[in-house]
Amino acid sequence: MAITTSEPPASEPALTGWTYPGVIILTSVAMMVVMALDIFVSGDIGVISNIGLVFLGVIGALKVRPADYQAAIWVVPIAWMISLLTTGQLAPMRGGSFLREQVLHLAYGLAMHAWWIFGATALSASIAIFRRGRRT
Repeated sequence: MAITTSEPPASEPALTGWTYPGVIILTSVAMMVVMALDIFVSGDIGVISNIGLVFLGVIGALKVRPADYQAAIWVVPIAWMISLLTTGQLAPMRGGSFLREQVLHLAYGLAMHAWWIFGATALSASIAIFRRGRRT
């Protein structure tokens, strides 16, 4: 009777990288920092936040585990919403009552940056799906 031993591989490609919650949390926190920087520099949510969203979406897609590639598809809109609802409140928005101001802020923040959100989501999803296809 022969005894066989097998050594585990040094690192499997599917097990290296950021997990699903890790991608969401890290990208959202980084996006909050970028949006705060944009508000302090320019006084409004603008180009710095848009470019930061694309950059962070690509980083998230490159760092996510191939097994959790779906996170790269959702991370961009989730990170934008979280940063808009938290840090985005520092940007001035005149809309009357508090509730009306919040609704206007959310609608304006999504509508005026929609193409950046769509583009960053498409780029992030493409990178993650391509990486997933190469690993399997």
